[in-house]
Amino acid sequence: MSLAVEITVEDLAGLEIAARAGADRIELASDLDHGGITPGPALVEEAVSRSRALVGAHEARAHFGVHALIRPTASTGDFLGRPEEFAADPRLVERMAREAAAVVEAGAAGVVIGVLTEDGELDVPALTQIRDAALGAASRAMRGIDVTLHRAVDAMAGREQRVEATRLALTLGFARILTSGGAARALDGAEDLAAMVEAAEGVVEIMAGSGVRPVDIPDLARRARVDAVHTSARSRAQDPQAPALTRTDAAIAQAAVDAAGAL
Repeated sequence: MSLAVEITVEDLAGLEIAARAGADRIELASDLDHGGITPGPALVEEAVSRSRALVGAHEARAHFGVHALIRPTASTGDFLGRPEEFAADPRLVERMAREAAAVVEAGAAGVVIGVLTEDGELDVPALTQIRDAALGAASRAMRGIDVTLHRAVDAMAGREQRVEATRLALTLGFARILTSGGAARALDGAEDLAAMVEAAEGVVEIMAGSGVRPVDIPDLARRARVDAVHTSARSRAQDPQAPALTRTDAAIAQAAVDAAGAL
């Protein structure tokens, strides 16, 4: 059982590392140090162009794609148990809808979204508006896209709420859910992840993310039975102030892909 691997990056150099390591896709975001925000359409367009070139040169998997995070504002800190971090008023929802359409028009293969009510439930009208904007842009381009529900679900109160959100995601047409099972580290949320996998019924992909190290991947596969893993593949030893082409670590990215492929 081989798991899919998604690597989150914020630049083209990181994309190239992920692609050459054999990742299945990237999540493209800006300002990852603060949880990530929507990348600009120009960066998305450049990333899509580069990914296509790598696929054409057989330096990436044939299905390698660019998925863009849709989140206009950065995180203010630890969001576990704080659904208000993912609440949005109508103006912000409209902005996210425009951003979702823009990144799809720029060529993104998918969008990564998440909105909650103040009470910690999925904000279905908001999610539907953003999803439909992305799907509309894809339809105009005569192609399909994936829609991922992000770690907003980890701000929910508990396992029961995340399981219910998984069932609801089935009806909303999400392709996958990125989640840590409500824990700071995905491995610590393995039981919740397993419950979400069962609720997903093999239709929605459950992708474990947050603090995922290559060494954790076999345990996540065994204990949580997830379909995919998500990692930033960043080395903690790196100095964020030091000049560098990218903070994506090629050795970590390769180790993650190798660990997932060896299952």
